[in-house]
Amino acid sequence: MRKLPNVIVSCLVGAVAATVSAQMPAATPAPSLPPAVAAAPAPAAAPVVRAPEAAAGLQIKYVRDSAEYAALMEQTYRVAASAVERARRALPTGSVWAVVLDVDETTLDNSTYELERAAYGVPYEPGSWHAWVERAQAPAVPGVAAFVRGVRALGGRVAYVTNRAESDRAATRRNLEREALWQSGDLLCPKPIASDPTKAGRRAEVRTGRGDCAWPGSPAAVLAYLGDQMVDFPAAGEEADLTGPEAFGVRCFLLPNPMYGDWTSRVTRPR
Repeated sequence: MRKLPNVIVSCLVGAVAATVSAQMPAATPAPSLPPAVAAAPAPAAAPVVRAPEAAAGLQIKYVRDSAEYAALMEQTYRVAASAVERARRALPTGSVWAVVLDVDETTLDNSTYELERAAYGVPYEPGSWHAWVERAQAPAVPGVAAFVRGVRALGGRVAYVTNRAESDRAATRRNLEREALWQSGDLLCPKPIASDPTKAGRRAEVRTGRGDCAWPGSPAAVLAYLGDQMVDFPAAGEEADLTGPEAFGVRCFLLPNPMYGDWTSRVTRPR
């Protein structure tokens, strides 16, 4: 057999390889791996609200808007009214008796003044306070109107002992009249100029019937004190009757005031 030239053999081999390759099915490509699933983003952390931030400015809202504040006021005045009625029954017939109320945040609600100052970011100062008092627009606090009516119905007298200035007397009386909390025969006792910041002297005048804060010649048994600051109440030993911490809930009735007071700048609670 004749031997084919090498060039022909190479051509034949290449042709056969091409034919076989064309007849074979195409190889199935290997399945690609799915892309990695991206990790779900972690939920954003809730902002941490610290107590001072959470409470900032809410003390005024608490007084103006919360049901809790109104309920506390009503509750305190109802308890005081019941105590007064019990104490009156124990007095000799014909006795002169009275209740003593503070004015600000005890009788009249000044949260509008506080709100206006907060809106402008400015603190209390005497000029703006006097202007607010002159407006005579403070509403009665919850519970006080019913309490005062009840005292009058039982034959008691009402004395308002306040650390408002003497120059605020007329406007304060107008405000009390506007809220139906004033009648002829009531006492209104502002702070004497530069004296008696604790109110002890004026309380003594009510009891003894002597002085500017008195029904002249008519000593009065004080059956209840109502206020929002500790200075509104007799200190231990100030009177012969029950005073000091043991008197609260019996003869002294403290109303809530989260807006201002000595507690904001110093520790007032005994430890």
